Amino acid sequence: MRKIVIAATLFAAVQGVARAQSAPDQPKIIVDGYGEVKTPPDVATITYTLRGEGSTSDDAVRAMVASGQRIESALKNLDPGIEPKTREVRVSPAKGQTCEGERYDADEKLSKGPCAITGYIANQSITIRTAAVKDSGTMVGLAAKGGAYEVRISNFDLADPRSARAQAISAALADAQVKAGALARGSHLTLGPIMTISTVGMQGSQDIVITGSRIPAPNAGFTTPVTVNLNAEQITTSATVAVTFAIAR
Repeated sequence: MRKIVIAATLFAAVQGVARAQSAPDQPKIIVDGYGEVKTPPDVATITYTLRGEGSTSDDAVRAMVASGQRIESALKNLDPGIEPKTREVRVSPAKGQTCEGERYDADEKLSKGPCAITGYIANQSITIRTAAVKDSGTMVGLAAKGGAYEVRISNFDLADPRSARAQAISAALADAQVKAGALARGSHLTLGPIMTISTVGMQGSQDIVITGSRIPAPNAGFTTPVTVNLNAEQITTSATVAVTFAIAR
């Protein structure tokens, strides 16, 4: 009898496993939700290049540094909190206009011929982040006036985007809830709890550019700058969510 009881117990256990394995998956609805919020930017990033020329490399670097100090001082009149950051510094030799590429004679010396070095050019790439978004266009013009070139507002941004992201995700979830509810009602089903959620977000930017190939006279003064009436485009923070809802049995 004991062997029969054990066999019956094992048979019942196997049947239970078989039923569990053959049980249908939880019915569910999978929808995408989209949400976005628009927020005025509170940070502008300005980039520009300083340039200095001289007969020696030291002279070129000195001219570059002096130009940078004048520009920084002028920009701080609009935003005292800026801290210029350097991305790159280059010092290159300059050659005569008749020098063609790298065509040198084997016995040519640097002090002779059309490709002799006539001076040096120093460049320094600068990045500035400013909270004075309204004045950032004016700052671009002021930097160009001081001798910088390739001056631009590279982008507008949010100093802390977390709040905007949270709002966008909430809007996306609400959108997903509406879509799932409509699908459930149309299918005569009862919508259950959320099973899974995944999210992805994006942001945007824009450019304002001023370019130039010549340096103004060293005595160019920083008188009243030209005011740029800048109304920065709002930052669009978006989120897309994929949400899986259970269907109540």
